[in-house]
Amino acid sequence: MDTDISFAEAMLRRGAGLLQEAADAASDAATPTDPLAFLSRLLATAAATDAPLVVLSEGGHPDLFDEAARLTAAPLTARIHPLGRLRQTERATMYEFDGGGALTGNRVVAALLRPEDRADLLDVYVAIGRLRGGAAQLTVAPALLRFDAAALAQTLSLIGEAATRSVNAATAALAHAAAILPLPGHEEGGMPAPLLDLYWQALTMAAARADRSDEGRDGLATMEPLGTA
Repeated sequence: MDTDISFAEAMLRRGAGLLQEAADAASDAATPTDPLAFLSRLLATAAATDAPLVVLSEGGHPDLFDEAARLTAAPLTARIHPLGRLRQTERATMYEFDGGGALTGNRVVAALLRPEDRADLLDVYVAIGRLRGGAAQLTVAPALLRFDAAALAQTLSLIGEAATRSVNAATAALAHAAAILPLPGHEEGGMPAPLLDLYWQALTMAAARADRSDEGRDGLATMEPLGTA
């Protein structure tokens, strides 16, 4: 694997190149149908219009990723409430980390973008791939998960203690707050389980930042980012 640049940076570079090509053509280029091109251009557009786009890396911020790993390992009933408190002050944030299990050898980028001026509504994109010759290559086509933390919090307030006692109740509450939409190259209804797990891992990392900020512990939510675009 190349080490000169990160997987996230390679994606942003490609997206910037696509935006430049569209500018050089003096017209609105068609939306790319290639999954990597689509996502790269989307992220580069967010960086250009809603900067800064914050990038947090597993190697640069081990405390955040260790905390997220601890929360992810806990039962859903124990981590459902932090997801309901999730807030993201930045317009766009990217988390980059090594894949595990079936995804060992891959690099993962999870991008959380706010589609509206709501800190509790997020579009989550996950890119899984490798670097080849300094260029990013996807190994799993991405999809989009839209997560409404406010809707989850409302559901949790209605069902009370059931969410912390019943996995079925917690799962139903989470499903009510999330919707999965296919992107180019990914058929609806066929999302691999490891990809779905990564969406919850990305949201758990965001929840860990939000919780640390609320409690004033360790400054994870205001940590110095590894880089911005």
